[in-house]
Amino acid sequence: MVIEEALIAYLLTQPGLTALISNRIHLLKLPQNPVLPAIVMQKISSPRMHGFTADIGATTRMQLTSWALNYTGASAVFEQLRASLQNYLNGIMGGSVPVSAVILDDENDAYEDETGRYGKTADFIFWHTEA
Repeated sequence: MVIEEALIAYLLTQPGLTALISNRIHLLKLPQNPVLPAIVMQKISSPRMHGFTADIGATTRMQLTSWALNYTGASAVFEQLRASLQNYLNGIMGGSVPVSAVILDDENDAYEDETGRYGKTADFIFWHTEA
């Protein structure tokens, strides 16, 4: 399992988050006419840690954006994301990817004039080994 799949599986076990978004986690972009609130996630970078015989892990930067019809909704989803991921230590994420640490590295607000959607974006860095 790759880190993206493991992250989605893990987030779908977080009751505070799923109470707000159900299972609406999308890769790269929202679908046309999305049900909100929802999360969009994308891998920003994933530098590898190399060993003599194989890659032994990565430090992956994942960007997660909560989208909603208002700022309050986007902020509520963001806070659940932060509570679920910030300072995650030494676990098996999604049942198969060993993650030694997760930190919240950056965050910002977003707004789309054309759609009227509000967003909050967070960059999390995952230290993990590859499954």
